[in-house]
Amino acid sequence: MPTWFGPEQSRLFGVVHVPAGSAARAGVVICPPLGRQHLDTYTGLKLLAQRLCANGFAVLRFDYSGTGDSMGDQGRDSAIDDYLESIRTAVAYLCASGVRSVSLLGLRAGSLLAATAAASITGVDGLVLWDPATDGRRYLREQQVLYKMTVGGDEPSEAEPDMVPLLGITLSANAAAALRALKMPAVVESASVLVLTRPELSDDRRLADLRAADNCTVREITGQPEFVEPPSIVVTIPMATVATIEKWFDANLPSETVDFRPVFADSAVAQELSDGRSVTESIVALGPNRLFAIRTAISGVAEGGPTVLFHNTACEHRVGSGRIWPDTARELAALGVNVVRYDRRGVGDTGIATTAYPWIHSAEAKADVTDVVEALDVPSDRLMMTGICSGAWNSAYAALRHGAKSVVLLNILLYSVRRTDGASERIAKVTDAVAGDQPTEDTSFWKIVKQGLRNWLPYQGWLVLGRLGYTQAPEVLLRALAKRGVETELVLSPSDFEWYEGHRGPIGAKRLARRGWAPKLTLAPSGDHAVLHRGLQNLIRRYLVDAVRREFADQR
Repeated sequence: MPTWFGPEQSRLFGVVHVPAGSAARAGVVICPPLGRQHLDTYTGLKLLAQRLCANGFAVLRFDYSGTGDSMGDQGRDSAIDDYLESIRTAVAYLCASGVRSVSLLGLRAGSLLAATAAASITGVDGLVLWDPATDGRRYLREQQVLYKMTVGGDEPSEAEPDMVPLLGITLSANAAAALRALKMPAVVESASVLVLTRPELSDDRRLADLRAADNCTVREITGQPEFVEPPSIVVTIPMATVATIEKWFDANLPSETVDFRPVFADSAVAQELSDGRSVTESIVALGPNRLFAIRTAISGVAEGGPTVLFHNTACEHRVGSGRIWPDTARELAALGVNVVRYDRRGVGDTGIATTAYPWIHSAEAKADVTDVVEALDVPSDRLMMTGICSGAWNSAYAALRHGAKSVVLLNILLYSVRRTDGASERIAKVTDAVAGDQPTEDTSFWKIVKQGLRNWLPYQGWLVLGRLGYTQAPEVLLRALAKRGVETELVLSPSDFEWYEGHRGPIGAKRLARRGWAPKLTLAPSGDHAVLHRGLQNLIRRYLVDAVRREFADQR
């Protein structure tokens, strides 16, 4: 059950897993990691919550203040203190719902935050530190190095001179200093503590005092890099570790149950405007499969008016890299439009979490895209859609099926109208990780053939192959959108523009221009494909604000 909870002026988003019969043995608060690791582990933590709930525990997954779908600015100087207060608020929410025993589970940076917060929470009965970050200084340094390796570095901009960009989150310099100062407590006031650490980190000196405590058990685990730092879009959930956690809670927490009656809130105020109106977010279920979605709008704005729909990227849930979608949604809603972000099946908070990989362009995924647009029931001349990579393709697909006023395609790679299961995975070179297969000589042969086709095949032949779905000829998708009457705009990072050029996009654009159909193309000066780059995130937000003002100038 999704809900907002906590202080009215700074509501937190969470999902409560209510045990059968509303009879709970105890409460468990899951403290997630930060940034990119939060996105990658979202399904794994949901699956763990489901299993704990099946064992009779009331479980709360939540977003810290200023992160995920919770309210607040991620760049506040008080961010770290706000995270700690968020944990205390989460515990208080479960206690107010009826549980008498509460435990904390933290993953990576969430472990450091959970252990720190536990000192100020009375009666924490259990604490699980899963692959803990034990030193804020070392953790921050590692994340900064990863950021530079992934996006090529990002010097502070004139617009944000005091911000520290990390993978998937941006902190103020003061908040970064507060995170740097955090250290794993030598003593944790909890009845029982379980530390799950990687073998190569088992001699971490900051775990030595905990290891020596009578109330602490330390165990080595494997499979963490594939879970919290996956090399591709495929995240492998370490089920052996999940089972270990499940058994530990079952053995160390009460078996006697109490009545558990949480209070749910399906809406929250995100922002108070200067004219007295409020930007409000509401939890909704869309389509026959009840896809989880959040609608952002000014209070009193009716559904069916000008609407912007965000399609999520790959297997990321509706928050997106760097929290781009909630932040953008709240800014756009202040302009007087409805904004919707959602999770397709197998992703985020739609349906039940499993270990199965949610293919990006399966028949099921395409059905979800169609279902969302139909459920919104917005006239095509009042609908704008956008998304990154596969989310961009889904925007185009929905526009071709339903119609739309415009689409903004961010870092799109796939330009074929004919999509098959696993197409995005093959483009992203992760098919082997998904299917467990090994590369073959045949695969290498076709890579050589396609490279030769790009270099030597006349454009008309390239276009024919694109129409058949064998190549990525941008003209195929862009022409289809133009014929459908959809205003199309491309925003591409440098690497995505290289892809566009390498697949003969400029030739197609010139051909379309002769008929007045050429899309608007914006090349970002820097940034990466996954939009982890802070500068690119800011550019996209500004671009979408300008696009909404332009497209809906007469309708708002």
